[in-house]
Amino acid sequence: MIDGGGAGRDANDDRRIELREWLEGYLKLSSHGLVAFQGLKNDAQATAVFQAMDDNGGGIVLLDEWCDYIKAKEIEAGTEMGALLNEDEALPPPGEGGAAR
Repeated sequence: MIDGGGAGRDANDDRRIELREWLEGYLKLSSHGLVAFQGLKNDAQATAVFQAMDDNGGGIVLLDEWCDYIKAKEIEAGTEMGALLNEDEALPPPGEGGAAR
């Protein structure tokens, strides 16, 4: 929906999001239930979110940056999805006690 601007995968998808693509498509995310993108109403807010997602400041949001941002926002908001995404963080490392995975 964002990368390449289409509903599916096509030749315009390059597995990264440029600011132009983000600004053209961020409003499509409002109905998907991710707290990371709720309340985005204008390009200034969307640009600030893009910059926050772009962890290395490279001007492009890569898949790992996208996923890390969504995960952090869900955990921060205390959502059920955030708890699931944070499950590995809450478990002790293997061999240090706790329940087996």
